[in-house]
Amino acid sequence: MKKLISALLAVLLLASPALAADEPDTLAARFDALRAEYHLDETNFAVSYYNTVTGEEYNWNETAMFTAASTFKLPLNLYYYELQNEGKISGDTVLTEGGATLDRCHYLSLVESNNELSIAMLYRIGDFRTYKETMRRYFTMTDDEIDPKYYQDNYYCTRMMMDALKYLYAHADEFPEMLDYMEQSLPRDAYFLHDLADEVTIAHKYGSFEGAENDTGIFYTEQPFLLAVYTQSVGERIVALAADLAYDYNLEQTRLQRQAHNQAAADAAWAAAIEAQRARFAADQAASAEAQARIDAEKAAAEAERLAAEQAEAARLAAEAAQADEKSWADQVDDPDFVFSWWMIPVGLGTFALGGGIVLLSLHSAARRRKKYTGKFVRK
Repeated sequence: MKKLISALLAVLLLASPALAADEPDTLAARFDALRAEYHLDETNFAVSYYNTVTGEEYNWNETAMFTAASTFKLPLNLYYYELQNEGKISGDTVLTEGGATLDRCHYLSLVESNNELSIAMLYRIGDFRTYKETMRRYFTMTDDEIDPKYYQDNYYCTRMMMDALKYLYAHADEFPEMLDYMEQSLPRDAYFLHDLADEVTIAHKYGSFEGAENDTGIFYTEQPFLLAVYTQSVGERIVALAADLAYDYNLEQTRLQRQAHNQAAADAAWAAAIEAQRARFAADQAASAEAQARIDAEKAAAEAERLAAEQAEAARLAAEAAQADEKSWADQVDDPDFVFSWWMIPVGLGTFALGGGIVLLSLHSAARRRKKYTGKFVRK
């Protein structure tokens, strides 16, 4: 059934001119389409929505007074639970002649929507005007904003119910029993629960009286939201459709926000990775430059050392040569190296004499051969 309703709503929204291609898909646009399809107006429909996580809020006709039916039991029980928390009344206090205690009245009022006990709780506060004034402690509307008919009968508006829900949700830890009873509220197959009983936990209080079909409650989705719907003479089904619409919208927005969050996280991680890579590259570049500078410095130092050694050696040799030039003949004679050169003199002279002898011998031999052949082959 839930899937069928969602499909019908999808067709409805696509077919509506309010959701043309150039129109944003907002909650307001979806409720506009719902009102257009079912001919809902200020006389028969009002709605208030609030996302407790994002703060998104939507209201339409929210200050118009409608017959509240049994939804009046929401702020009424909230008031008595607060009195108990303050120690001003106890749960075993008897409120009726029949002996019903406050604890019993809470259960029957919220779960079974008992009217007799709820009215007894109402008039224990005081007269009707006093009761209505007392309930305003949970509402944010000013005197100028409240229609005077509020004090005349069981009239409330969705903004008042939304204020009460916000207070209850914000102080949930102070009202655990009340919220538990609202989750058990009967019937389990109508109003907000018509299509969503198996989809989500809802703590709510419905109301039905002479054409007034209303519901107000807390939807415990991933992003819990509050919803108040008042209608007149259009049927309980409209209340269910409004709940389906708000529920689907809430889930879709949660999904889109999760996707956006995940994308933002992924983008941030990617940017961080890129930045880290850039930092590593810069560090590598700096290290490489430092290493090259160290190598260049070592080369320069080695070259300077080599040049210094060459210069030192050249200076040494030059000094030795200058020192050698300055030696006297006597100093040279005393030099061991110079002593070695004496025996070379006779060797040189001997070599010269031997060479001269060989030359003379060769010339003498040639002369004899010339004399021997003179007259035979050679003219005198």
